[in-house]
Amino acid sequence: MNTTLMVRIDGVKPTQGALGLEHVREKMAMTGEHSADTLPSFLRDHALRAVRGPGGSLHVIDHHHWARAWYELGFREAPVCVDCDFSALPPDEFIEAMNARGWFHPYDERGRPTSVERLPGTIAAMPDDPYLSIAAFARMAGVFEDPPEFNAKFAWADFFRTRVSGDFGTISGFAKALAQAIATSSDAAARRLPGLIA
Repeated sequence: MNTTLMVRIDGVKPTQGALGLEHVREKMAMTGEHSADTLPSFLRDHALRAVRGPGGSLHVIDHHHWARAWYELGFREAPVCVDCDFSALPPDEFIEAMNARGWFHPYDERGRPTSVERLPGTIAAMPDDPYLSIAAFARMAGVFEDPPEFNAKFAWADFFRTRVSGDFGTISGFAKALAQAIATSSDAAARRLPGLIA
């Protein structure tokens, strides 16, 4: 389908229970580097990927962090690429179809399972899971990559959750936690994780 349109950010629905706010801030900084001339093209290149659900609702399946970054910067609309239209499905079949494709990740900001019905209603309501930021920056550092069939950041965030601790609220604390995370990626247990770069 792959239809691209401009949509209000506060009108799209998350498909995961949390995001990493440090990762959001990094994307805010990247966006801020663009002038009025280059910004529209930059936004299109990072368009949110979404699925149309019952009643025409749009559910973001990729780029939650970009959506939150742009919302925090005061943007009210964002480009959305509609990958798939499930609007004709009743709610239970919609959830089933999304789950079959791995497009829902119903876990809260502590990595605990929740229900699809309890996911945040808006991008702005998504709470911070600092381990998602740790995983994102570990990926940027070359620890792992995302295989096409799997969003590896969730598995890596959970791996780090049980091995890394610290004060995520300060720059030095976050930096120490990230250093711990990169060090633990050489543990034997990390070899079973998706996308590990040897």
